[in-house]
Amino acid sequence: MMPDNSSGGHMFGAASVSKEAIYHAMVEQSLDGLIVMENNQLVDCNPSAERIYGATRAQLMFKSPVDFSAPIQADGRDSLSAAEYYVRLAVDGYPQRFEWIARKLDGTLFPTELCISRLIDGDVIRIIIVVRDLTERQRTEQESLRRSRQLQTLLDNFPGGVSLMDENGYLVAWNQTMINILDLPPALIEKGMPHIHEIVRFNIARGEFSEFGSNDAQRFQYILGLLERKTPFSYERTRSDGSILEVRSSPINSGGFVTTCVDITAKRSIQSEYKRQSLLLQTILSNMPQGISVFDQDLRLQTWNQGFLDILDYDPTSIYRGVHFADLLRIMAERGEYGDGNIDDLIQQRLALAMRFEAHQFERARPNGHTHLVQGNPIYEDINVDIHEDKSENKNDGNADRNPGQKLSGFITTYTDITNLKAAELALSKANALLEQNVADRTSELRIALNDLIRSEKLAALGSLVASVAHELNTPIGNSLLISSTLKERTTEFTALLEQGQIKRSLLINYLQEAEQASALLERGLSSAAELIRSFKQVAVDQASSKRRPFNLKKISQDILATVIIKIQQAGIQMQLDIADDIKMDSYPGPLEQVISNLIDNAILHGFEQFTNPESGTMHLSAKRLDQETLEIRFQDNGIGIPDEDLSRIFDPFFTTKLGRGGSGLGLNIVYNIVTSLLGGKISVESHYGQGACFILHLPLVAPTEETKHSKE
Repeated sequence: MMPDNSSGGHMFGAASVSKEAIYHAMVEQSLDGLIVMENNQLVDCNPSAERIYGATRAQLMFKSPVDFSAPIQADGRDSLSAAEYYVRLAVDGYPQRFEWIARKLDGTLFPTELCISRLIDGDVIRIIIVVRDLTERQRTEQESLRRSRQLQTLLDNFPGGVSLMDENGYLVAWNQTMINILDLPPALIEKGMPHIHEIVRFNIARGEFSEFGSNDAQRFQYILGLLERKTPFSYERTRSDGSILEVRSSPINSGGFVTTCVDITAKRSIQSEYKRQSLLLQTILSNMPQGISVFDQDLRLQTWNQGFLDILDYDPTSIYRGVHFADLLRIMAERGEYGDGNIDDLIQQRLALAMRFEAHQFERARPNGHTHLVQGNPIYEDINVDIHEDKSENKNDGNADRNPGQKLSGFITTYTDITNLKAAELALSKANALLEQNVADRTSELRIALNDLIRSEKLAALGSLVASVAHELNTPIGNSLLISSTLKERTTEFTALLEQGQIKRSLLINYLQEAEQASALLERGLSSAAELIRSFKQVAVDQASSKRRPFNLKKISQDILATVIIKIQQAGIQMQLDIADDIKMDSYPGPLEQVISNLIDNAILHGFEQFTNPESGTMHLSAKRLDQETLEIRFQDNGIGIPDEDLSRIFDPFFTTKLGRGGSGLGLNIVYNIVTSLLGGKISVESHYGQGACFILHLPLVAPTEETKHSKE
């Protein structure tokens, strides 16, 4: 039984000495804390209880267990209510085991496991409490859980499938990727830790591992044999669906294997494609007429083709992978490819240029008479760099403007024999020179012929002008001749009467009246003829020359219309003139009159030929200033218009729709040449077939001089 508190701390008094010694040793040396509680107070404890609670026995005595508990327990109950509940059950004879959040003397909370049972000593009921500190166990469990989670995280983030098999052949850990790659059914793994035999048999049953034997037993024994050797192994296998798996397995010290499984279908496909592409590239390089060389960033040769050897006449034994660019320069320099001079200097000059790794292109004439085109470009490869790096720290290697996410990896150069091309270029250059001379000669001849044609057109225009004027003069001159002959006859009659003395006053008055009327008619007719001759003379002089002079546009237009009015009237067409009186030009009136005359002739010949009602035909000549320097002249008719397909060709020389029927094809071409050259303007046409045509001239009020023409050109 429990001794009195003053009995020296012994927990049991009414026992034999030997049994007491045994019990004392057990209690004193127990790692668990032992507490005796009576009347809800602590009345005894062992040293482990002192250590667990961080208090001396005296500090623990006569305290309630709640004093060394957290206020609230993990299940949310307050410690007092929970303690009363457990103690009550223990008193009733139901031992209790539960976890409890205890509190050290310094207030530190820590986890414990409590075992409560009752001890009946006569009429006294005591409660024995065994206290086990769970701090270390929980720390171990948490560390184990942390490591387990780390392991699972590692497994889940492994790029392939991975599994851990223990020494008994059970899968104790795996990641989802392994399940996906092996296409294992959920039923096989849901029960947890499947055996390797189950997995192997499942795969054999669905046609896997056919490469490891001719029957299921051989395949099964082959796989187990790999595991029984307890040495690392790896193999590739092609599954029934065509995918390729790479399996690697290594034993672990504690027994079992770590196995990784990677689907390398894409990798093998890429390798196969890379091999095919490499073979194709090698074939292309071998059959290219150009020479190709690839040097790395250290200027050592890595790749070349046969064309490189052929074009540069290299001995194949001197070309090998890793040969330095300087060694190839020496070969070229020693055989005189770079001209005279110290060989080492020639090599260093070209080596210094190559080390800049700058794109270049040049032609080089070789001593053997061939010409080579050399083209080179640096090669860069992508890298991951900090985009905020300080570019000022980069070395000046001639590539400061390259992408900061790239680094120099080499240089590629092509060599093309362009000897034949240069010869062809020279021949073509000579041919072009000869062609240009021939074109110049023919152009000169055509210009002379065109000038002759223009002169012919001018003479034809003058001939037409003369015919029109002659026809126009016939009326006033014919009338004047008739009146003058009549006046002569009347004068002869009057003279005879006068000589006979038969003159009467009435006869004299009648004669004088007739003479006065005849004189008036003669004056009017001869004046009209004189004015017509004056206009004809001015137009004829202007059209026969290209002299520059100031003139009034309306007066010039009236003069030209006066000379062609008979032609217009004979065609039954009305002519309208709408030009302001104050438009003055400093230009070439003769060529301008020829332009207007040709436009009138063109309208009569083409615009009204098929006109259903010629008497309703009209031509309208108008002019207005566009600004202080430019004039717009419009010549418009309401004839049949110009077909769309002919609009782009009407100013071409010798283009006519009336070849052999009065059309020369030069009228509008002469108009175009005069307007765009001598008059310094522009001409365009607007027309819709069946709705007439309108020629629009934009002319400077002051025609350009030869100097201004050349300055614009």
